[in-house]
Amino acid sequence: MTAVPARSQSAMKRLAGALSFVCLVLFLLAIEQKHTVAAWETLRDEAGPAVRRVADWAGRLPSGAADGLEGLKSAVAGADGPAAAVPGSDAILKGEYGPADEPTRAAAGSLTFLGAEIRLENGDTLRTRPLRIAAARESYSADQTFAARLNAPADAQIELREVVAPTRGQAAPVVLCGGEPAGAAALLHRRDRVDLMLFRVRTIGPDTPPAALCGVWSFTAR
Repeated sequence: MTAVPARSQSAMKRLAGALSFVCLVLFLLAIEQKHTVAAWETLRDEAGPAVRRVADWAGRLPSGAADGLEGLKSAVAGADGPAAAVPGSDAILKGEYGPADEPTRAAAGSLTFLGAEIRLENGDTLRTRPLRIAAARESYSADQTFAARLNAPADAQIELREVVAPTRGQAAPVVLCGGEPAGAAALLHRRDRVDLMLFRVRTIGPDTPPAALCGVWSFTAR
């Protein structure tokens, strides 16, 4: 093999290693965040520096070394320690919404997402953290699906979030749950609308008692 083809193959290996990392980052962002804008902002602010470090590292590799796993770990970590973790779904919790119908206006008023908090005009403030993403076809109680209750496509993504007590062991009462603590929230984002379901329990599925559902409210973006 001549020197020119050898150098060409080495360059292709380095490029393939860098592109593989970029594809992995984009895939993780796609399954964690539903909004394209939020995904782009996260990629730009959090993943960009790590990708640049990988590209710089790949350019310095000797021939045949681009596939080295240890080298990839070192490049991602950089000089200051491990790379920042890809943010979770907290990144999409932002914006202000008004009530979409009269029942929502009477019970909740407006809704504001602030970080991991869901703040309602009626005084309820729900501090949350991610549980999982469910398909709308899934059941939230026996014979009850998110799709049917929210009039949503079966493959729509329902974001399930745990409602965290403000202080350990002291769950706050929630007006929307009749003065009882809320255990979990289900959110469906669709364009300029968001639907909110609140539950008195944290585990949502076919075995969840029907009485665990506090109610369903709809909001539109302001």
